[in-house]
Amino acid sequence: MPKISVNGVDLNYVDRGRGDVLLLIHNVVANITTFEQNIAMLEKHFRVIACDLRGHGETTHHNDEEGAREFYTFDNIAEDITQLLAHLKVDRFSILGQAYWGVSTAAHVFARHADKVDGIVFASCDLLATDEGAEPFTVLGDKAVVNFRKMISLAREKGMMGVYEERLSSNTFWGPTVLNSPEILQRFEVMHRNTSAAAFANFPHFSKAKLAEILAKIEQHKPAVMMLMGVEDSHNDPMMANMRRMIPDIHIAILPYCGHYLAIENPQDFNAAVYNFMSGALRRRSS
Repeated sequence: MPKISVNGVDLNYVDRGRGDVLLLIHNVVANITTFEQNIAMLEKHFRVIACDLRGHGETTHHNDEEGAREFYTFDNIAEDITQLLAHLKVDRFSILGQAYWGVSTAAHVFARHADKVDGIVFASCDLLATDEGAEPFTVLGDKAVVNFRKMISLAREKGMMGVYEERLSSNTFWGPTVLNSPEILQRFEVMHRNTSAAAFANFPHFSKAKLAEILAKIEQHKPAVMMLMGVEDSHNDPMMANMRRMIPDIHIAILPYCGHYLAIENPQDFNAAVYNFMSGALRRRSS
């Protein structure tokens, strides 16, 4: 896969297919390989672009705690992607973000290019903005707070395989489809190995001020917006209610046979949902 030097990092990316552009943005502890089964289908209909976010896969890692919080920010990640899109001469596009890092990054990219975005898919997460200094996962409840704090400590003490072993024990965001699939677990193990522990230990902050800006631009530019959830995920009801409150005309789809990692757990239904929604968004643009 090609790389490009942008914004102080060497960014690993893919650019496959032709036509209207669909930008795929992965979650923390993931990389381009998250979307292998999705790109193979979606590139038949769209020009699909994806990259390893900083600290993930083959893109530059900042592995030291010192300076990690300034390195791993959604503004930095959005700027990486902005420079990649400029390099690839992309004028219009749609976005899909997966879970907290992917959804938050997609929202930050949209804020920079609101007049160029036809559609947005927020997968497996709502817009989890918090007050300055608050942990992003506090809104998920006490159990999630305890689990994430433990995993962050393990990332600092033992590295990402300590995090992987803890997730096997606590099942944090891993439902029956993941836990009953040796193939998916093997993929997750590799993705943990290929993620910077400093990135995991320094989750970027999504501010409430940025959320207000994003919601105002969604109201102004009116891109098609969908929330895509897996039936086995653990926080569907509050997340869907929150998104309906923030974006009243949002379309919400719940996929069977999957939980938090839709693209990997149920790629067939994920691909169909994304294709149908994006095709509708593009038809609306041209009408």
